[in-house]
Amino acid sequence: MGWILNRVTVTFALIAAVVIGWNLYVVRHDDGILEGRVVDQAGAPVAGAHVVLNEQTLVSLAPIAETKTDAQGRFTFERHDRHALVLTAGKDGVGASGRIEVRLYFRNQNRVMSEPIALGADRPA
Repeated sequence: MGWILNRVTVTFALIAAVVIGWNLYVVRHDDGILEGRVVDQAGAPVAGAHVVLNEQTLVSLAPIAETKTDAQGRFTFERHDRHALVLTAGKDGVGASGRIEVRLYFRNQNRVMSEPIALGADRPA
């Protein structure tokens, strides 16, 4: 019975529990869904903004998907299979965003952007 409470056994059990828990989390959150919103400088939603999802490589950006925002300024990308992403957005007459880096912990990770992408009038669309 003493071997069950041995520090080596307890340490191994804790490591195994963390690994199993992480793998269960990954399985439940690996659909490749990326969601967010686009707003103007005043914080109002921008409908019809063009949003581009790029893969960040070592030296460049490679576009992998594009979409338009809905009436509430929301956008969704589904089934991406990357982990280093960059978003850009723009709309004629409103402006464009800078590059928004999206770092994920694993490929295909689902993510809802916590901050909206803001379009600025001083940037070209």
